[in-house]
Amino acid sequence: MIKLVIRFCISAGSRWRYGLYIVLMTSAVTKAADTPYPYLIGRGMSDITGPSYGIQMWGFGRNDQLTEGLHIRQRSRAFVIAQADEPTKRLVFVTADLGSIEHHITLAVIDQLEQRYGETYSINNVILSATHTHAGPGGYWHSRTDLGLDGGFYPAHFAAIVKGIVASITLAHDDLQPGAIHLAKGKLSNGGANRSVPAYMENPQTERDQHIANTPTEMTLLKFSDDSGDIGIVNWHALHPTAMNYYNRLISGDHKGYASLKMEKMQGTSYSDKSDFVAAFAQSDPGDVTPNTNLDNRGPGTTDVETTQIMGERQLRVALELFDNARETLSGPIETRQIYVDLSDYIVDAGFTNAGPQKTCPSAYGYAFAGGSTEDGGGHFLFEEGMTEQSVWLDALISWLTGAPKWTEAVKACQAPKAILFETGTGQPPLQSQIRSVTIARIGQLIILAMPTEVTTMAGRRLRTAVMAQLGDWAKHVILAGYSNGYAGYVTTPEEYVLQHYEGGHTLHGRWTLPAYRQIASQLANSLETGSALKSKVTYDDWRGKSYETTLHSGVINAPPKGANYGDSLPMNRLQYRKGETFVAEFWSSNPTAYYVTGNNYLLVESKTSTGWQAIASDSDWDTTIRWRKKRGSFVAKLSWRIPQDIAAGDYRITHLGQDTLGQAFTGISDTLQIK
Repeated sequence: MIKLVIRFCISAGSRWRYGLYIVLMTSAVTKAADTPYPYLIGRGMSDITGPSYGIQMWGFGRNDQLTEGLHIRQRSRAFVIAQADEPTKRLVFVTADLGSIEHHITLAVIDQLEQRYGETYSINNVILSATHTHAGPGGYWHSRTDLGLDGGFYPAHFAAIVKGIVASITLAHDDLQPGAIHLAKGKLSNGGANRSVPAYMENPQTERDQHIANTPTEMTLLKFSDDSGDIGIVNWHALHPTAMNYYNRLISGDHKGYASLKMEKMQGTSYSDKSDFVAAFAQSDPGDVTPNTNLDNRGPGTTDVETTQIMGERQLRVALELFDNARETLSGPIETRQIYVDLSDYIVDAGFTNAGPQKTCPSAYGYAFAGGSTEDGGGHFLFEEGMTEQSVWLDALISWLTGAPKWTEAVKACQAPKAILFETGTGQPPLQSQIRSVTIARIGQLIILAMPTEVTTMAGRRLRTAVMAQLGDWAKHVILAGYSNGYAGYVTTPEEYVLQHYEGGHTLHGRWTLPAYRQIASQLANSLETGSALKSKVTYDDWRGKSYETTLHSGVINAPPKGANYGDSLPMNRLQYRKGETFVAEFWSSNPTAYYVTGNNYLLVESKTSTGWQAIASDSDWDTTIRWRKKRGSFVAKLSWRIPQDIAAGDYRITHLGQDTLGQAFTGISDTLQIK
């Protein structure tokens, strides 16, 4: 979900090294020939944590929701899978703790991969998928307007995301070893609630009767193993990461980041070793599925952090069961197909509309989009879900506030019954790209349909059915991986669209968007089944280097007040704590965005041992947080550690790490606390 985003974003080696790659791959293939493993598998993980202070957070569209610190780090988790007997056939799947994958991220990642590995990786076999967390900083979308509430385009943030994703894929590439993939499925019945039931009820009764639940309840998990043992998992379950609500100011991977972190810790992951176990909790089709099961931006926890943990634990519990019981072995070829389509004027055949031939529309946002999803909070008080009548005075107000041109009659008619907030698909060039990338991939008997959209429950069911209808009996499973290789708003069924709830107001290309994607997915699946080529008739309109750019930090960076130094600890009120309590220490610090880098660490919890101080936690842990604030024009960092119940009594301390105004590292150490 993304709300009130009025900046219109354009979801944007050397010969010896390549020779070494050939040698290593030849060795891997030779080893594969001596084992029963059907695939070569590699995994990798890298930090992509965004700027921790002063950057507008992605998703809720509030220009006052700026980052203030860090709860858990954002990461890119990558898997490379190659066919053992024909290793040129391969697939890259990445899940990243981001709100979205702007397509320019995909293009930039592929550019860097091509520089390293030649034609091994391309748009045809690389899938980058976002978890869709709403608790991360934005500012990485390319745009051709300087108006809006998304906080601007920060090239440094965009570059850091690309660098981190490439690093995770490189690790996975270098890690390729003969291995096996086992699949398991399970039900997660309490994994979310439908936040748009009236719209869901617009679907035919006969169709609804085929399903017990009004949300996707299935989790599909792949377990990766090689001669060393289990090396990672990826699973897909549909649940919006809006547990961390629009009041939150700390960076977090939300419930999927929590589940990944917990499972990796259980497997001994240190986040400093390339052989770490990688647990990717990926996103599917949660367009109308909320973790706030009270349907009023609350629950099941009493706080957003508690809800995040509860929903993460529920996914983790099922994932662990599937991990222990994954028995079905994937076997068979790896094949991929990818296509670009222009959805501003795409003709949809009658067989996919049940209403004769139809066309999609140039993109436009509806009043209902501005109203937001009330179940997840947010939205503007002037708008609400279900608005289908255009208002002269609201249109005038929007034009005056944003400078956006009035909607055109042709787009209004095409998008009916949507009341148009503003249109973004007309103009030369349009304010938003109309070119969308869709990919289908086969790993043995498993199919992955990767789409750049947020798909509602019933829309997802229809897409899976359309894909399977084109495939032979070999196809046993189909995954819908949303938020992949781009971001193009929502996809509702035509029946849901008419009601114009939030999801319909954010279905950018009109009522026939889903039938268009079903037609595209069917063509891709048919191409896969028949072995035929499928060529794009359009190319992506690359806007890199053409967007308004903003620096991450400008202005004066104040040093600590006179008599204080970076890292000095502020007075502490307590030095004795019990298990379960939260220890807090404050330090004179600097703006972490001024010298923004990824992969760093701002916090250490250390235990006193007979051989010295030993680190037991960092800012990567769920029980730690760091929050910055201004004090007398300078920055103070507040470090918190919730003391575990199972920790040993003894002496502990917190260390703060940072960079001063000159970019020089500093360290601050708290007084020693005693845990009874």
